[in-house]
Amino acid sequence: MRFTRSLAAAIGAAGLVATACGSSSSSATDTDASSTEATAASATTEAGATAGSEAGGGTVTIGAIEMLSGSGAFYGKAVQEGLEVAVDELNAKGGILGNTVELKVEDNASDNAQTTTLVNKFAADDSVGAIIPPTYQPNFNAACSAATEAELPIVSAQSGPADPANNTANFCFTMTTDPVPQVTFTLNALKELGLTELTMVYDQDNGYVAFQRPNIAKAAADVGITITEIGVPGGTTDFGPQITQLIEGAPQATFPFFTIEDAARFMKQAADKGYEGTWFDPVSQLTSKRIPELSGGAAVGLLASTPQSAGDIESFQAFLDAYEEKNGQPLDDPTYTGFGYDALMNLAAAMETAGSTSDRAKIQEALAAQTKPCYSICFTLSASGATNGAFLADQFYLVELTDKGFEPAT
Repeated sequence: MRFTRSLAAAIGAAGLVATACGSSSSSATDTDASSTEATAASATTEAGATAGSEAGGGTVTIGAIEMLSGSGAFYGKAVQEGLEVAVDELNAKGGILGNTVELKVEDNASDNAQTTTLVNKFAADDSVGAIIPPTYQPNFNAACSAATEAELPIVSAQSGPADPANNTANFCFTMTTDPVPQVTFTLNALKELGLTELTMVYDQDNGYVAFQRPNIAKAAADVGITITEIGVPGGTTDFGPQITQLIEGAPQATFPFFTIEDAARFMKQAADKGYEGTWFDPVSQLTSKRIPELSGGAAVGLLASTPQSAGDIESFQAFLDAYEEKNGQPLDDPTYTGFGYDALMNLAAAMETAGSTSDRAKIQEALAAQTKPCYSICFTLSASGATNGAFLADQFYLVELTDKGFEPAT
């Protein structure tokens, strides 16, 4: 049995409200691929209907702010790679409104103040119609506050929804997942596999972990599963005490909620000390092909949920192929890179619809009108409440880590 679930079903289980795009999970692959092809093609075919308000034949520079140094550099560089794949694809199909696309990425050093400075720098240029802000949640919230004041649309990659206190005028968008439905899907899938005794070992000082813990707790309560928690001080490299506690608790499955490197180190140390349970990841934190090697093979068998399953979604496989053709090697961790690609493709489609690369009000209006866009995967726009402005991944899949990477779980 292959585990898939649409956003509508997952949100229904979580007690939330949204509308799923595409068809049922049984035909998700065909729907995603055809919708993506149609949407990508719009970057050139719609130009004829809208380009009259802005002449083509020139160059449009898309500004981006990412963490290229500092604590979030791994994730910022991953997003940048996705943006670069999108630029190549757009230019191969005629650019945006007939203009060649160039990318200008500024480094915010994972810093909120620097983020604000850079947003204001882009906003001061009247030719800039919208930008890609940094993915790290505190940085994204800082960017949203500055962008709202400047009335500059922003589209992030894999940030959580903007803080409603900052996004008061609906200028802040993100391509992401709704964590509660994703975790709910994962826990229900584990439950179907008979895995109900779960533990989460987590980094106490990681901001993303702090953001996700309440979502995981809510999903567990909705599913009727108790997840035992073991906190670890940030910077820990010897997990001996926590592993002893884990093994004594004898869970059926464990989520090592750390960075990729720390999670791999934890899994290796746990396996060396005799841990025999399954590993799981309900928030696409550990979807890196490097983990088997980094963990000495201990991570093989990890079960993860993701909206980006190449074995299930033809259009996402096409994105991976484009990445490999550009970079000469397969993509390691698709999560942030894929959402980076989707963010720029979504922004480009909005500019085509707006008929302008610089009219911020029209671009904002066009973004808000793209309720069910499809690029590497499909999304549904949430236009109200705590998730306002979030383009939420439309469907989740359960995948299993093998020594060759992640494959659909059966």
